[in-house]
Amino acid sequence: MPPPGHPPLTPSWPIHRLSPRDISAGWLDAFQRRQDVQLVYRASAAGKRSVAEPFIDDWSSAERRELARELARIAADGAVLAVEIDGILAGFAAIDPQALGPDGGYRQLKELQVDRRWRGQGLGRALLAASAAAGRELGADALYISSHSAVETVAFYEACGCVPARWLHAPQLALEPFDWQMELALSGQSIDLIQLSH
Repeated sequence: MPPPGHPPLTPSWPIHRLSPRDISAGWLDAFQRRQDVQLVYRASAAGKRSVAEPFIDDWSSAERRELARELARIAADGAVLAVEIDGILAGFAAIDPQALGPDGGYRQLKELQVDRRWRGQGLGRALLAASAAAGRELGADALYISSHSAVETVAFYEACGCVPARWLHAPQLALEPFDWQMELALSGQSIDLIQLSH
């Protein structure tokens, strides 16, 4: 984390694509996932409405180990992207290789996480732009995003050009019924817009 008074980091971090052997069982042990949530979005007849549901979202040690195993699996045929700052994992994203949707044009953005010490500096946008490029390499026309329903998380994706999903992935809905289902078209233009809005 930059020391107090230090200028914010620029969005030119090296984003690396990882192989399964790069992701050890303890890869996420020191990652600061914690998110203090106050408002969430819930669906209503009029669209979405914000609701006060304060809670702290974090991972247990067991969840960290399970996620590291899942990320190593995804890295084999999909894409796991990561940024380290001063030797510390600052953020990562993962795109599952499984083709989804009626025509197989979706790939799911399974994770996009920024360590709380580096939030608000454009790292999430940089990871999403890199994820969009990786999704295209995997043959996707769009990324399917099951977003955390926290108001600030949904606002981040919307600011990056994500829109409500036109197709819903039933297993993901069953797994996370309160998530906000979105998608990001993977045209060259949409990727450029994410990169330019740092």
